Amino acid sequence: MKYAYAGLVLVVAVFAYLAYTVAQLPGSDGLPGGPGYISDEVWYVTSARNLLHDFFRSTANSPYFTTTTNCLTNESRIVKEYTKIDAVTVEGGVACYLRRGFPYPDKEGILSYYNLEHPPLAKYVIAAVEAVRDEPLFWRLPSIALGSLTLVFVFLAARRVAGELYALIAAALMLFDYTFRAMAGIAMLDVYLGFFTALLAYLYLSGRLLGTGAALGLAASVKYSGAFPIFGLAYLLGRRGVRSFAAVLLMAVSVFLVVNMPIAGGLGLERWVREILGALSWHTTSRPPGPTASSPLDWLIMQNSFALYINPDIYASGTPAYLIALIYGLYRRDDVSILYLSTYGGYWLVYLAGNHTLYSFYTAHFTPLAHIVLARLFADLSKKT
Repeated sequence: MKYAYAGLVLVVAVFAYLAYTVAQLPGSDGLPGGPGYISDEVWYVTSARNLLHDFFRSTANSPYFTTTTNCLTNESRIVKEYTKIDAVTVEGGVACYLRRGFPYPDKEGILSYYNLEHPPLAKYVIAAVEAVRDEPLFWRLPSIALGSLTLVFVFLAARRVAGELYALIAAALMLFDYTFRAMAGIAMLDVYLGFFTALLAYLYLSGRLLGTGAALGLAASVKYSGAFPIFGLAYLLGRRGVRSFAAVLLMAVSVFLVVNMPIAGGLGLERWVREILGALSWHTTSRPPGPTASSPLDWLIMQNSFALYINPDIYASGTPAYLIALIYGLYRRDDVSILYLSTYGGYWLVYLAGNHTLYSFYTAHFTPLAHIVLARLFADLSKKT
């Protein structure tokens, strides 16, 4: 046992280091001549800062202020000017300001953007970090931590179905998932989603139904797609009786509502409900042409990968584990396989509903389940040799 845990520590340490190398990349459209944002951080980090200011009445800890020119003083030093925002970012004293924090990307409407098309949980975490220190590396620390912890829960969950050796191998194979490894170094939502999904699998396999419901609610509070395991849980728990599934569902809904209370309180209940309905419509509608989109089938064969960074080139190219786990899951149809098929299948529902602008980094959501299925495959193969 001690060797398995020593191996896990080594695997997690290597993973954290690889994620850290991504987190150290300079990014763009941030501080001129300095660090900036990586990929879709431009939306999530800035919306988190706006939530911190407007909903929690607090400010980021930063020497920078984004303000209008009439608020400048003799102590103000302009560090960034914008073409799409009627503002400047300065360092030093100001008479008034719109936002305090790291310079914003030059995006129209960014100072009032809350990213309401997604639930707020991950943005709460990013906002909490910004309140301590609003700098790029600090935004990414929760992603590194949660990505690393995901491997721990993959190991713990896989150990319950496959034993320690194959659980360790499954966790180690996560090192070769280029998508998840990269997302663990970026302040985006999907690594949070993967973490809570791994936690859900572990709690479910441990027989902790209320914990399973809580993890489901937390995942759905990061992205609505976090609720996709509900289909598998309905099937698995429905065989035990209605009460088990009802308990999980009630806990998940309760957690989701609690997490969203600050947003509902700030917007008002009516507008909050409208925003949720609008988000669901948005998620089932294709967006205009932009970054490389892909289908759930593309993810299995590692095609049409999303570019997360250029020079060095980092693509959300995934791993063959998705396809292997899917094939074996369809054959095995055990509990973890059902959860994996449910989560992956949820994206097909979105695709078939009309949203064809899906992106390959969405696989960070279900890759923990795929690797737990792989552990079961390795264990089953070993019994036949």
